[in-house]
Amino acid sequence: MEFTEHDWIRFGDAVIDYEIKRSTRRHKTMEISAGPSGVRVAVPAITPSEEVAAFVRNKAHWILAHTAAPRASPAPCEIPSSVPYLGRQVNVVVGNGGVADVDVRFRPWELQVFLPLETDEANAAGRVRSTVAEWYWLRACEHVTTSVDRWWPDLGRNSMPEIHIGDQRKRWGSCAADGRLRFNWRLVMLAPRLLDYVVVHELAHLTERNHGPAFWALVETILPDVAERKRALRSVEGTLPM
Repeated sequence: MEFTEHDWIRFGDAVIDYEIKRSTRRHKTMEISAGPSGVRVAVPAITPSEEVAAFVRNKAHWILAHTAAPRASPAPCEIPSSVPYLGRQVNVVVGNGGVADVDVRFRPWELQVFLPLETDEANAAGRVRSTVAEWYWLRACEHVTTSVDRWWPDLGRNSMPEIHIGDQRKRWGSCAADGRLRFNWRLVMLAPRLLDYVVVHELAHLTERNHGPAFWALVETILPDVAERKRALRSVEGTLPM
């Protein structure tokens, strides 16, 4: 039996996204491959995620050498005029002065970004984006945890699992073989009802590991409008700005 997860590490200025293939048939060794299609790590099913991350970090130089693509010059990084938050568009207002480092403040419904006076204009957009992404990540930690706490009495099994908020590129969430739950920080861009759907979906996997009829029947007992929420989530996939 195999399970697939996605995770990432930061190595210097680079972020390495990787796919984890967990297999009950693999008992000891970990193997890694890297190329234009991405980074994949094959591990035994019960290998701790921290051990996988350490393995990837140890291979980081090799990974970057095999995945780097030559570029003539980077495209300009523009600051978006608005971004979605909890299903609503939020205006982004950027100003200078009064702060030692880039600072983000939320005033419904406006995202205020303050830059130090000495900020290099050429690097401003990148700094704004990274700081706004960090702000989203912190909000995702709050909202996802609240949602898990809400639905845990209906779907939880044994003790509360570890919850990780990551930067998955192709998944909203995943449930590992050991019960660990991983969620994409971009969930906090969505309407709360869609965030709840993803949380319920992954909690249901603690009972039903596949997407068979029993799984969807379980989800539907918690969210009778699951089909509509699923369609709504698909309609926004690939439309988020970050």
